[in-house]
Amino acid sequence: MAELEASPAVRLVYVVDDEVQILEVIELQLNAAGYTVITYANSSEFLEKIHELPPGVVISDQRMPGVSGLKVQEQLRKFSGKFQLILLSGYPETRVSVEAMRQGAVTVLDKPYNQEQLLASLDDAFVALARAVIDDEELPAVLPDGTLYLNRLSGRERQVIDLVYKGETNKSIGIQLGISIKTVEKHRGKAMKKMAVNSLAGLIRLMDRELGAVSR
Repeated sequence: MAELEASPAVRLVYVVDDEVQILEVIELQLNAAGYTVITYANSSEFLEKIHELPPGVVISDQRMPGVSGLKVQEQLRKFSGKFQLILLSGYPETRVSVEAMRQGAVTVLDKPYNQEQLLASLDDAFVALARAVIDDEELPAVLPDGTLYLNRLSGRERQVIDLVYKGETNKSIGIQLGISIKTVEKHRGKAMKKMAVNSLAGLIRLMDRELGAVSR
């Protein structure tokens, strides 16, 4: 296992797969391509250490004993801007692919994967990781004493923002809450102002940060 380093010059890749032979093959391929690789044969072990790990790209199998790749992804979302995910699946399922991409995975690759495709996906993942770091630097400062920007919202504003975070459209939110689209837009605008963000991307990243802080 490679020694962990936080240097921006080091491109860290965490590989999570219960099949040791696959871990060894991926590690050899990625080491040859210049990546620093940390392998985990147990997804629970990876998640136990995630708090102390430097930023990097995670390559995770989908079907594993215990914690699946999608469950790993759910935990990664709590660490806004710190990780990007590439999901591997030996049992291609449209539902899994759609859900993984909706939650922000860089891509979903079928097993056996194409090495060139994996390396190209890693390039994309590190570009996305760098962009996420910049986005996080533009987020409002963390409030003192564990206070959350979400706490500034009224009950209705929080309902609207929670649905925006889940990917619902203004029309869908209006139908679910029994209010007009114009009212949805009004609550959404006020909420974003209270949360000190001016874009949907900023809102999502701030929600990731704050909801992650609550769950830890």
